[in-house]
Amino acid sequence: MVLRLKTKYQIIAPVGAEKVDPLSGTTQICDLAECENWQNLRKCMRCKSAMYCSSECQKTDWPHHKAYCTMVKNFPPNTDPDTGGEPALQRHMRLFSARFTGSLVCATIVALELNAHPENIDDFGIIVLLRPRPHKEAGARFKLHAASVVPMQDMTDIYLKHPGIDRAQIEEIFRLHRQHRDELKAKSGGTEDYATMLLIAQNDGDHAVPGGTEFEMRFKPIAIHRKLVESPALVDPTLDWYISLKIQINRNMPNQSLTA
Repeated sequence: MVLRLKTKYQIIAPVGAEKVDPLSGTTQICDLAECENWQNLRKCMRCKSAMYCSSECQKTDWPHHKAYCTMVKNFPPNTDPDTGGEPALQRHMRLFSARFTGSLVCATIVALELNAHPENIDDFGIIVLLRPRPHKEAGARFKLHAASVVPMQDMTDIYLKHPGIDRAQIEEIFRLHRQHRDELKAKSGGTEDYATMLLIAQNDGDHAVPGGTEFEMRFKPIAIHRKLVESPALVDPTLDWYISLKIQINRNMPNQSLTA
């Protein structure tokens, strides 16, 4: 069946989306916003998340990918005590984070009302709560359970609940985040910045990952460009960012049309 798409978010809320099989696979494309190539993709060797079709695309995207990549490098995930490898819940979170970056960027712009209130990027962040589900696409093994805009101080308090992370580590994460924001704003002449997002996977329900941790948290800097903030598709007053994000995640329809 050919879907007739509404233009909000480029691919959001397609007519007939309720008939799409949410377990069907989709194609991963190069993580450079301007590139639509889906062949010969290779992972970033530092974070193992971002996918690029060429070294040229990876180099071009580095100013936007740097913050997230550095966070992963400086704060590597724990290893599975039984296998010595990456725990399944962490792997699913890493792949989800990469797959739905475009959707999370658009949701952030609308949720923080950045077109009308650009100062909100300093004062608020977004918490995204996920729950596991079965899916043949490794990057789509979560459903959206909840998401909300919270004051920045609450982001720190919630992060403190993560086992194995102390206040000193959290302060270092946010120090790096501020540093990367300053660098990106300086390099772009103030047209680009990073918003703050915390992804939380609650490992419970009928499809909890066996032997996994109780929950997994991932700090995710969200690269924001002023041109995208001003996009007519993202300043529509009728747009519901939460419902839009839920459709994209739960139907495995990641937004990848993010050229500024």
